[in-house]
Amino acid sequence: MPRTATPRTQTPAVPAASAAGPSPSPVPRVADPDRRRTSASAVLRSVLEHGPVARSTVARLTGLSPASVTEHCARLAGLGLVREAAPPRTAGARVGRPHVPVELDDTGFVVGGVHVAVPYTTVALLDLRGRVLDRREVKHASPEPARVLTGAVGALDALLARTGRPALGVGVAVGGWVDRDSGTVVEHPLLGWRDVPVREQLGARTGLPVHVDGHARALVNAERLFGPARGGGGLPHLFVGNVGDAAFATRE
Repeated sequence: MPRTATPRTQTPAVPAASAAGPSPSPVPRVADPDRRRTSASAVLRSVLEHGPVARSTVARLTGLSPASVTEHCARLAGLGLVREAAPPRTAGARVGRPHVPVELDDTGFVVGGVHVAVPYTTVALLDLRGRVLDRREVKHASPEPARVLTGAVGALDALLARTGRPALGVGVAVGGWVDRDSGTVVEHPLLGWRDVPVREQLGARTGLPVHVDGHARALVNAERLFGPARGGGGLPHLFVGNVGDAAFATRE
């Protein structure tokens, strides 16, 4: 999630020492930007899974205060990630201000998806609900990493030029042994890849945040975000193709 600005807090003056001894120095309260980013991510995830949804419901689902949810929703709306939805129609008049639900805004941004298979690479653009908007396959003239990644970047640039919408980031799924923390393909025997820094190379070429994972884990995460396991359900996954891979997700 984008990092939001954190206001600095002013350190109160330290009172002079009294006859009874020096007073302890007060500790200024400083907002934690990592906690703020995590909370914003939880709000966005709840809107994705349950939207259109009332802010009060988001507060209950995330455990955040209603005021905090309102603040995060305002920030996310300013970034073009969520929007207010039409309030549901109810029979009869209601007393008080109606709850205006929020939903994901899938009209402004796209995300890039890259799947590196053995014979070819598939490049796609998706909206924020995971729906494929455009895609292209690039056959591998050579499995050499630089050539494969160059082809993927070229296809991604072409798709972005055609859609005319800015991208938030790129997700890359690759077979073999993938270290997702460093964004490195440690080993892919069929491609002959070893210690390929995919995240670093694609990030430098696209200027976008890049997340790299093994394709089995990537598929499980996609199912949890947009498929049958949406909302935290458990899911086993087995992939059998040029490579064999398996992953599973436990129920939250």
